[in-house]
Amino acid sequence: MIHLVMKDGRDLWASPGHPTVDGRTVGELRQTAIYDSAVVSYSEVVPYDDTNTYDLLPAGNTGFYWADGIPLASTLR
Repeated sequence: MIHLVMKDGRDLWASPGHPTVDGRTVGELRQTAIYDSAVVSYSEVVPYDDTNTYDLLPAGNTGFYWADGIPLASTLR
């Protein structure tokens, strides 16, 4: 898992391969990167002891949704 913290206080735990709305993955968002008009202040790989991860299937056409105010793209179709 990646623990991502934006300079504006938004906070996310997601798998490294989870897609962002701009075509990157969460794992590519390193410290000082800019995403969704904010600077990434913290990005760290952390252990994940569970066997499952979860995603949402938005009803809209874009396939985008927000997790703690951070836009993500769904992995589901």
